[in-house]
Amino acid sequence: MTAFLTVLTISGLISWALLERGFAAFPKAGGLGRIGRNLGFGLLGLATTFIVVTPISLAATGWGPAWRTDWSPWLRLVSDLLILELFIYAWHRAMHEVPFLWRFHRSHHLDEFLDVSSALRFHPGEVILSAFLRSVVIIGADVGWTSILIFDALVILAAGFHHSNVQLPPAWDQRMRLLMVSPRHHRIHHIPERRYTDSNYGTILSVWDRLLGSFEDVDPVGRYGVEGLEDRPLPQLVADPLRAPS
Repeated sequence: MTAFLTVLTISGLISWALLERGFAAFPKAGGLGRIGRNLGFGLLGLATTFIVVTPISLAATGWGPAWRTDWSPWLRLVSDLLILELFIYAWHRAMHEVPFLWRFHRSHHLDEFLDVSSALRFHPGEVILSAFLRSVVIIGADVGWTSILIFDALVILAAGFHHSNVQLPPAWDQRMRLLMVSPRHHRIHHIPERRYTDSNYGTILSVWDRLLGSFEDVDPVGRYGVEGLEDRPLPQLVADPLRAPS
């Protein structure tokens, strides 16, 4: 299953990248330097996943009480995915509302253009902190390893899609946003005004934003970043959380 999901996620990211070339929402910006920063974060994230995230998650599935063993496989899978999705919503929201966590997540928002490569741009410190906190949820909720593999693949596919510069027909996007996170829904989250930056936290499902009061709707104009700040070279972005005040 791991090999299949790996091929699926890579194929999905390539597909989104090809689509945004043919159906671009906004003119390309940022140049090769920006792409290099994002790919650099992607390589750091890949290494962090193999060294930290996978071992922690796998170990967590073997700890704690196995209190859902009598559930049907499909009910358990669906419930696991919903639990993990709600966790990632809460974690994402916390990274915006807790100053210490924002110092790590800020590097993602400093990207001044959005495309598929933006989905790779996460600070390894954020990835590690998320893995440790998620392990508590995995243990307490008795989340299975197969569910984690499927969910993580879905997150990569969803992140590549909603960060992409793909222009969907407005009617399609509007219908999708009723349940799922669309590119337009997530572009609002990257507008460099705090009101919008602190909204639309969903990763796969948009319903959490609607239910929990973080939904915003405005026409994005292709201008992204962090209010009052500019993007920086990769070494500065990596060191930034350890030296900069929130």
